[in-house]
Amino acid sequence: MNRSVRAIFALTLLLPLCAPCWSQDQAASRPATPSPFSADAYIAHVKYLTSDELGGRGTGSEGGEKAAAYIAQQFEAAGCQPAGDDGTWFQAFDVRQGKRLLEEEAALEVSGLERRCELRKDWITFPFSELEDVEGPLAFAGYGIQAEQYGYDDYAGFDAQGKILLVFRYEPRSDDPQAEFGGEDPSRHAFFFRKARTAKRHGARGLLVVNPPGRDPEHDELYRFDSFNSDQTYALPMAHITRELAQAILKQAGMPDLKTLQETLDKERKPLSRDLGLTVRLRPGIRPNTVVARNVIGLLRGDGSTEEAIVVGGHRDHLGTQPADQPGQPPVIYNGADDNASGTAGVIELARVVGRAPKLRRNIYFVAFDAEEMGLLGSQYFLEHPPTALENIKAMINLDMIGRLKQDQFMMIGVPLAREFPELVQKAAAAVEVKYKSARDFAGGGSDHGPFIDRKIPALFIFTGLHKEYHKPEDDWELIDADGAARILQMTHTILVELANMEQGPTYTEAPPEPAQPEEQLPKPAVDEAKEGAEEGEAAAAPHAGDEPPSRSNLRVALGVMPDLAGDDRPGLRVQHVREGGAAKAAGMLDGDRIIRIGGEEIRDIYAYMRSMGEHKPGDVVEVVVVRDGREVTLKVTLQASDYGRQRPRD
Repeated sequence: MNRSVRAIFALTLLLPLCAPCWSQDQAASRPATPSPFSADAYIAHVKYLTSDELGGRGTGSEGGEKAAAYIAQQFEAAGCQPAGDDGTWFQAFDVRQGKRLLEEEAALEVSGLERRCELRKDWITFPFSELEDVEGPLAFAGYGIQAEQYGYDDYAGFDAQGKILLVFRYEPRSDDPQAEFGGEDPSRHAFFFRKARTAKRHGARGLLVVNPPGRDPEHDELYRFDSFNSDQTYALPMAHITRELAQAILKQAGMPDLKTLQETLDKERKPLSRDLGLTVRLRPGIRPNTVVARNVIGLLRGDGSTEEAIVVGGHRDHLGTQPADQPGQPPVIYNGADDNASGTAGVIELARVVGRAPKLRRNIYFVAFDAEEMGLLGSQYFLEHPPTALENIKAMINLDMIGRLKQDQFMMIGVPLAREFPELVQKAAAAVEVKYKSARDFAGGGSDHGPFIDRKIPALFIFTGLHKEYHKPEDDWELIDADGAARILQMTHTILVELANMEQGPTYTEAPPEPAQPEEQLPKPAVDEAKEGAEEGEAAAAPHAGDEPPSRSNLRVALGVMPDLAGDDRPGLRVQHVREGGAAKAAGMLDGDRIIRIGGEEIRDIYAYMRSMGEHKPGDVVEVVVVRDGREVTLKVTLQASDYGRQRPRD
């Protein structure tokens, strides 16, 4: 299940925001009719897909490829034909996955220093650094903060234009631990992205950041660079340097030592910013990282009377293997049993059962989508490059997190989307005596059914609910209710057969308004929800309070767009779809526009977009600059209120 928008976004699961209605009461006894679905066969798929051998099935990983090969073998055994690229089982596409550090290209040079600055020993590129090489005069700029409301401004009387700035991490300490600025809970001014943005606004070209000696004086570890923390790009090239290197630089420039500078700033809160008379050349040595994702597609042909088709899908990817919270600990495997080995196993078993029965009228495409956790990228690509004409696809069934029926949280999402769905679903559920909730107020987003709905293809999303293991390493096969999943599959099979044999329909109907827009969702984090308070992308590397970001629940406004989460090498945020009734639509924004500035703030990626939106309130009129057909277009957008954060799923 995508939580995005890590994420968009990712996308944060909005199902608990629904206003559900019970189609029936509590769960009943098992159906009396024999089922073609075996709990043993089902759980065998789940066990393999969640084995440590597959390493959490991360997109582009070796384990992810093993999972794809396994699914293809199962589709073949079920009697499917390959429906991917060039007669293969696989539909390949490139996706951006953070950045990679090319150590042979990274360099930090400071004029006048006799010593050589060694990567990983003296300094490291921040994973959220801008990619470009920079060179310029070096200046000390305190904490790199402009917080006039608190009477603090490192830029007062100081010209940062064209310079590379050496700044302290965090913010000046206050004697009052409850202080809004400098207290135990840091203000926004302490965050890396805020320091970079402020420096950029003052014309600086880069940042060197050093840990102040008064914060954890016994430790001075460099920030950890890894691909899980590198999705974001801040406004400037940035590097983290050791206190030892910073001391050498200050000594060369004839400045007081770090301790003296920090104590003076913390006590007097007056700017000490000044030029150091040295020149710095910073080569971050980072490049965009691209991996190959692959949907697995099997086709069961119908009776030949039509090319119409039904799609049955579920995402096969999960969060992969990620660095441990503490240095020196082994990496952590996120096996993703419920999310979404449970749904993938269901797709396999449906293919097996349908493949052994007489042919149905319509073709059926069984799809194991990739890169769902990165923002529904696999289902988006499938619809942009369909194996049949898009108008042939009459309906979609999405299986995502179907492994916890015993919690009595079985939901059918999308029932209002087709005139025929309510009666069809009720009959199918009654036939096998399973009970469900139908969410009336939410139909799209959150998983791979969303892109189908955006194209007005009726879709049903089958889901057994959130739980405390969601997006945690503990989501393993032992917690899967295989008997319950087999019952869900029997019901789904009845629905699928009815859809595949229809002469006409199902007939798409407009869904009710959604309670929140997908752009209020961040891409799924690389760490579990317990770390939500940490700096975006920083949690696993440096869990220090001074690096914490504003809460995502503080987002108060919505633009009304679906961003292209796949991204590319160009700055800005491409708008994949402008939603009807939203602020962007009213302002004249179009599908395909690329947002490059909001209210004067440069937008590099989805994270910069989210931060910019977080600065505004409903009713604000902001200038949004987009690139359209190679030229800049300025739109005046009146921002609308967002429901995001009004409610959130809780354990």
